[in-house]
Amino acid sequence: MSNTWGPAVAFSILMASVAVLGYTWVGYPALLWLMKSLRPRRKTPGPTQNCPFVSIIIAANNEQETIAGKLQNCLELVYPQDDLEIIVASDGSTDRTSEIVCEFAAREPHIRWVESDRRVGKSGVQNLAANIARGEMFLFTDVNTTMPPSALTKMIDKFADPQVGLVTATSFFGHPHDPVEKSQGFYWRYELFLRRAESDLGILATGSGQALLIRRELFRPLPICYGDDCIMPLDVRLRGYRVIQDGDAIVFDTMPHSIEGELRARIRMTARNWAGTLARPALLSPLRFPLTALGLISHKLLRWLTPFFLASMIAASALYALDSGTSLLLWIQLAFYFSAIVGWRLARNKRRAYVFGYSFSFCLANVGFLLGVIKALRNQKIVAYERGLS
Repeated sequence: MSNTWGPAVAFSILMASVAVLGYTWVGYPALLWLMKSLRPRRKTPGPTQNCPFVSIIIAANNEQETIAGKLQNCLELVYPQDDLEIIVASDGSTDRTSEIVCEFAAREPHIRWVESDRRVGKSGVQNLAANIARGEMFLFTDVNTTMPPSALTKMIDKFADPQVGLVTATSFFGHPHDPVEKSQGFYWRYELFLRRAESDLGILATGSGQALLIRRELFRPLPICYGDDCIMPLDVRLRGYRVIQDGDAIVFDTMPHSIEGELRARIRMTARNWAGTLARPALLSPLRFPLTALGLISHKLLRWLTPFFLASMIAASALYALDSGTSLLLWIQLAFYFSAIVGWRLARNKRRAYVFGYSFSFCLANVGFLLGVIKALRNQKIVAYERGLS
């Protein structure tokens, strides 16, 4: 490559990468904000007057430490007990989970236990529970999720709009009595902004597995290799119904307690959601679902491809610096990654990361995106019951 063409090609790759990343992380949120500002305010229906029968479905695998608390939490929901059933579906539990659930069921007849005779994964036992559920609505919730007493009622109210097919609660990570201090930080607040904006625009196609409420007639058996939080919202949008991010219904969950645990959760989430999103290609068609396709491509696919664009950006910066002698952009990137390493060292030693935590969290998420996309492209399917981020 000649000295004339070298810098030009490197600079073009660099600018293209910057443009894609700028759109993904700044431009798309700005576009959502603008669309919301220009869109007429939707009239919100009042609270529903009826109480449909709800089946709460809890997937479990060796949950003897947490299942009693989860069942007690469900029993404390403010909802007519005659219109509620709680189904615990076990994916081959070998501890005291069965015994604990049966003790509850002896006292509370609307608690039911169902168990798979072989390991079928979380989605598999959720399908098993849905097959025997009697509810007009299915509420899928995780064992580690704590729901305030009013959460279910608030979610049910959203179905007063007949176009709403699925409602997902707003999840915070931490203890319910201390949500501000222990909740997720900047990255999760950024994610919630996108979801709420897409929800208001009627184009949301994702959810939080901590609490998903869906109309029975819209539920389709879950493929065991995809997550419920990914595939259920996609299927609801395919049927023409709206997915709502309910800002009134707040639930609480726990985060992985280690860097390695959070990374594994991010890899698993990315791999399953990448494959699940591509399994519904109609939603990516700008002709059939123009705004939903825009959301899925911008919010999901380009986000998960971020590490590839970051890699091309730093490689192009290095080549451009070698050919042109201009290295400012390269040094800015190197300084950012150095700050991420500092944040990693501080977090690893259980010390406060200060501003370095932002760059570290961003890089940790993108390592998860990178490995998750690679896992998906290699067709490494994840079917086992796992806890983690949605």
